Amino acid sequence: MSYLLKQKIENWQVKVLPHDECPAEVRTEADWLALNAEALAASVPGEWILDYVREGIFPDPYFGDNYIDLMNYERHHAFYFTKFDSDTATDDCYLRFEGIDTVADIYLNGEKIGHAENMFIEHEFLSTGIKKGENCLLVHILPVVLEARKHRIDPGAAAFKYNAECLVVRKAAHSFGWDICPRIVTAGLWKEVYLIRKPKKRIVDVCLITHEIEMGKLARCVVSYNVDVGDDDIRRYKLKVMGKCAASIFTFADGLWAQHGQRELWIPLPKLWWVRGYGKANLYSVTATLLCDDKVVDEYVFKTGIRTIQLVRDDVTCAEKPGEFVFLLNGKRIFIKGTNWVPCDAFHSRDAERMPKIFDLVLDCGCNALRVWGGGVYESDAFYDLCDSNGVFVWQDIMMACAIYPQTERMKTQLAEEVLSVARRLVNHPSLCLWAGDNECDVAYAGWFGGGRDPDKNLLTRVVIPEVLSQVDPMRPYLPSSPYITGEAVTQKLKTPEQHLWGPRKYFKGKFYRDNNATFASEIGYHGCNSEESIKKFIPTEYLWGYKGNKMWLYHAASPELKASPYTYRIRLMAKQITYFFGEKPMTLGTFSKMSQIVQAEAKKYFIESFRCREGAKTGLIWWNIMDCWPQFSDAVVDYYYDKKLAYYYIKNSQRPILLMMDKIGKELHLFGVNDTQQDVKVNYAIKVNGRVIAKGEANLPANSAVDIRRIRACGRQFFAIEFSPGGGKVEYNHYLSGRPFFAYKWYIKKIEQSGVLQSKE
Repeated sequence: MSYLLKQKIENWQVKVLPHDECPAEVRTEADWLALNAEALAASVPGEWILDYVREGIFPDPYFGDNYIDLMNYERHHAFYFTKFDSDTATDDCYLRFEGIDTVADIYLNGEKIGHAENMFIEHEFLSTGIKKGENCLLVHILPVVLEARKHRIDPGAAAFKYNAECLVVRKAAHSFGWDICPRIVTAGLWKEVYLIRKPKKRIVDVCLITHEIEMGKLARCVVSYNVDVGDDDIRRYKLKVMGKCAASIFTFADGLWAQHGQRELWIPLPKLWWVRGYGKANLYSVTATLLCDDKVVDEYVFKTGIRTIQLVRDDVTCAEKPGEFVFLLNGKRIFIKGTNWVPCDAFHSRDAERMPKIFDLVLDCGCNALRVWGGGVYESDAFYDLCDSNGVFVWQDIMMACAIYPQTERMKTQLAEEVLSVARRLVNHPSLCLWAGDNECDVAYAGWFGGGRDPDKNLLTRVVIPEVLSQVDPMRPYLPSSPYITGEAVTQKLKTPEQHLWGPRKYFKGKFYRDNNATFASEIGYHGCNSEESIKKFIPTEYLWGYKGNKMWLYHAASPELKASPYTYRIRLMAKQITYFFGEKPMTLGTFSKMSQIVQAEAKKYFIESFRCREGAKTGLIWWNIMDCWPQFSDAVVDYYYDKKLAYYYIKNSQRPILLMMDKIGKELHLFGVNDTQQDVKVNYAIKVNGRVIAKGEANLPANSAVDIRRIRACGRQFFAIEFSPGGGKVEYNHYLSGRPFFAYKWYIKKIEQSGVLQSKE
C-alpha cells in the first residue's frame, strides 16, 4: 500500500512521576506542563530509563548492581508529549505506533483516541480531532506492574518466582527477570510513531502461498488479496499482479467481483527458495497494482519465495520406535544447524541497531537456522528480510515462555489479536518455516508446577493460536509448544522426539548427553565465562575476583537477589565445570576465564558433532545461544560487547559443510565424515597422536550424508588431531578428546595450539 502521508512524529519530551504523585487525569498540554517533574528530551524509539541514563540521573544499569535500583521505578508513570504540524484537518488520518511498551492511553489535542495493552504489535488510532496546523500528542504509559495487579491470577495459572506479571500483560517475559536477562521493567515508545493517511481506495494486503511443487518443475501457488474500494462499483476495478525472479515470471490481471479474491497459479520451472547449503535463497519481487477504470489507484510491493515446508513428526519416542522430527523443504529432508535467537538488548529500542552485527555472526559461524525464542519479542521486518535473502530457516515462537498462562477470555482475545497481527505481517517471508505456540509451557504443565498436568488442556496453544494461523497462514507447520508434550507422553511417561537438553551439566559427555534419545534438540547449552577484558566493563574493580559469594557476579548471573534465588547456582556451576574438567582450581581471573571458555567450547563442539555424525537418526540441533542481550555470565558464545568466546570458533569449525569428526561408540572410537553439500566429495585424511600419524586414508562422502569411515582403538586420555582435505583442496583441522577428565590445563593448551584447529581464530 502506498501512503498518501507518512510523517514521523518527532521532538518528544517525557516526564516521569511516582504513582502516588500522579494527578487523576493528564490529557492536555496544560495538564502535562503542570506535572511536578522535569521535562527531558525523549528518545523515540526509546525507553525513558535510557533518557535518565543519558542525562546522568541514573547510572549505566548494566554496570555493577545498578539495575537492582531500577526496581524503585517500577511504580512510575511516564508521560510522553510532543507537538506536530498537520497540513490538513481530516477524518482519515491515523496515528501509528510501531511499538508501545506496554499499557498506555493516547490523547490528541486533549481527547483520548486510543488505549494499548500489547508491546508486541503495532497500534493504529484514528486521529479524531486533528487540526490543521499545530497539534498536541500525549502518551501516558502506565506502570505495567500495577496494571498487572488489576487482573487476578487463579491457581490454574503459574509462573516462576519473578515472572507472575507476564501472565496477564503482553510484555516481553524476560523483562521481569530471567536467567538470561536482568529484571528491568522497561517502559517507553520503543519503536517509531507516524501520522499516516491511507488512500481511500487501496490494496490492503497481498500474499503468495505455495501449495505444492511437482518434481521441482511446476509450482502450484495461490495469490490471495484484499482491497478496499469503499462503496464504489466493484466492477470498475482490476488487480494486476506480476512476480519476477531472474527469468521466471508470473503475471495476471483480474477484474474484481469482491474486495477479497484468490488466484491459483501454475508456475513452470520456478526459482525455489532454499535454506543455505541446499540451494539458492531465490526471492520473487512481486508488484500488485489496483486500477480503477484502467487508471492506477494503488500499488503493493513485496518480496517472497516459492517453497513448500513440512514438519514430519511423532508425538513420542522410545528405544523400540524412535520418533521422527524432520523438516522437508521442497520435499527434501534438511539437517538443521542453528542457534537460539534471544533479544538483541534488554532495552528493545536498541535491538534494531545491534541486530545486523549479531546476524553476521550467525552466518559466519555456519548456522542455517534461527529459533526466535518465546521469552523475547517478535523481530523486525529487517530481521526476516535478512533471513529471507540469506536462506536462514526461522523457527518462530509465539511470545509465551516457561509458564502456565491463564485461560481467561481476556487472554484468549489478546493472544488471538496478537497472532493475527504478527502472522499477517510475516506471512510472505519464506524463511519463516515453523510457528511454535510457546517456549517450554508444555514442560510447565507436565512437570514444573505440581507435575502431571495434561498440556493438551492448554486452549491457548491447542485452539486459539492454530485457529488464527489456519486462517492467515494455512500452509506453514505449527507446533503447539517447544518441546511439544502431549497428554499421552505425560500419562505414559514417554520422551518426545524434539527435546530441550538441559541436563545436570556436570560433564558434557556424561550419560545424559551421551545417551540422549532426542531426534532433534531445539535447546542445548553450556556455560562459558566472559574474557577478563569484558568482565572489567561491567564488574567493579574490587569485585573482579574471586567468584565465591561475589555479589556482583551473582547479579550478573541475572539474579536480582542474593539469597534463595533460582539463578545464583549458575556461578557455582561454571566453577564446578572447570574443576571437573581440569582437576584444578584457577587462581586468577584470567585463568578462570580461559579454563571456562575451553570447557564450554569442548561442550558445544561435542553437542554439535554428536548430532551431525548421526545425521539421519538425528535431524538437527539448535544450540543455546549466539549472543547475550546484556553483560552477564551465561551460555552465550559471544558476549554483549561482541567479544567472541572460544566456543564461537569451535562451533564455526564444527558447523563446516564438510567435516571429519570422532565419537566414542561402545568401547571404540569411530571416525565419521559429514557432507552437507549437494555434491559427493572425496576426502583424504590423517589422524595424529603426539604428532605421529596413527591412521590415514581416503573416504567418499555422498551428498547430504554422514559416513562411518573407520574405527580406532580407544586408549584412555588422548588428544587426536584430525587433518583432512575435501576434494583435494586445502588442509582443514579438527580434534577429539578421548577418555574422561581430568585433562591437564597446560597439556590441553599445548595440544590445541599444535593441532591447527585455531588457525581461523582472529
